[in-house]
Amino acid sequence: MNLMKNFFCLCVVAAMTLFVSASSLSGATAPKKHMGVQVYSVKGFETDIPGSLKKLADYGYTVLEIANYDAKTGLVGGYKPDEFAALVKKYGMEVISSHARAKFDVKDEAGTLAAWGKVFDDHKLMGCKYVVLPMNMWAGTLDGVKAECSLMNKIGDEANKRGIKFGYHNHNLEFATLANTNLLYEDALITNTDPDKVFFELDVYWITIGGQDPVAYLKKYPTRYKALHIKDEYVVGATGKINYEAIFNQFYKNGQQDWFVEMEGKMTKEQHDQSMAMMEAMKQIQSKGGTMKDIMDQMAKNRPNPDQKPAPQGTAPGKDAKPAQGTPPPGMGPQDPKVVAEQLKISLDGLKESADYLLKSDFAK
Repeated sequence: MNLMKNFFCLCVVAAMTLFVSASSLSGATAPKKHMGVQVYSVKGFETDIPGSLKKLADYGYTVLEIANYDAKTGLVGGYKPDEFAALVKKYGMEVISSHARAKFDVKDEAGTLAAWGKVFDDHKLMGCKYVVLPMNMWAGTLDGVKAECSLMNKIGDEANKRGIKFGYHNHNLEFATLANTNLLYEDALITNTDPDKVFFELDVYWITIGGQDPVAYLKKYPTRYKALHIKDEYVVGATGKINYEAIFNQFYKNGQQDWFVEMEGKMTKEQHDQSMAMMEAMKQIQSKGGTMKDIMDQMAKNRPNPDQKPAPQGTAPGKDAKPAQGTPPPGMGPQDPKVVAEQLKISLDGLKESADYLLKSDFAK
């Protein structure tokens, strides 16, 4: 009898082993991570949208945040919103968020709300969960910021009517101190907006550049940050300067789940230093209550020297090259098709490295 029982157990074990092996061979895999990517990261994206989408899907990205919606035409990379969403779905991904711009004028509330209403209508066709204002130059007084926050609440109300959440994405500018207060702009914006109408997307790189701790802000405002930009100087995790594990742990503890890898174009050290200097100058202008004109004037100072051609992306200038004055970061200035094609390849390679880092990191889900 014992012999029969042992034989039966061996048969069951063998059968289970065969079943597991067959499942593996049939393509059964572990669930994919909820890994997002901001398509702004794909430099030259619109020169090969299908090819870029395929690569992003192959790398393991599952959700997109777009940055190429045109409010004037209502198109996304030349596609109608629903057509673009269908193309993304073809590659096994979905569009859940978008960085979009429209009129933002406290002196023309009706015009502002009408413009954003059209934006939200178009994004509803894509099934977007979020629409995010990516950057703004804020008023230099507390009363001015409060008026802008009131307008944001009204824009958020228009978004809610369409089943969409309206948000704002920080750079380092929001971590300047608002004149004649002890408030940072980010805190002023969060405390003066309605949590039911406006959320915030935390860029973990820019808050770090702004001199603040992303984990501290996630703890301080656990329900306001509903999305993250996972970013580094270039490839995510490459510098070791940002504690992504602590950031993800706190974000998930807050009950949130949506995050997007974002990358700038690959820069030479000179280009990177100039970019950082420009962003710091913009932060200082913001702290003094400057205007967008002040920002444009600052950017004009960084225009390239017409007598100096920038080094190819990712390379250092030759030893005999003259110092370039204001060589722009990749993606700014005239774009040669061959340069764009190289930028596309480089940025996709960087996004693959970022994906590989996050796929092997247990803290990212």
